[in-house]
Amino acid sequence: MIFLAERGNWNIWTSHEDDLIWSHPDWTARELADVLPRHTVPAIRMHRSRIGRYRPTATPLCQRCGEHPVWTAARDGSRWGLCRQCTLDEREWRVRHRGEHERRDNAIRQAKWKRKHRRSNG
Repeated sequence: MIFLAERGNWNIWTSHEDDLIWSHPDWTARELADVLPRHTVPAIRMHRSRIGRYRPTATPLCQRCGEHPVWTAARDGSRWGLCRQCTLDEREWRVRHRGEHERRDNAIRQAKWKRKHRRSNG
């Protein structure tokens, strides 16, 4: 097994640094770089993309209300990052506005087809 330090002049991430990143998901990479001077801002961004913004055992809060944990039992709620009530509201809203979305998607699809099959004036 090749360690990262053997391949170049890279700093290996410690579990303490991972805990710090997970405990402050709302901080930017620049703010974390002030606390973690061993790592650059791009390195922090790359590491955060690898390990995730939230601790794997902790459930993040709802993206809409920010008060309740994400409803992981529902596939769509988990995908949208919404709590139970916000997921139910989103489902209801999508059902009410389904016709509008279908008409818009159909118009976009037709315009794309017409652009692709337009006759040239040459």
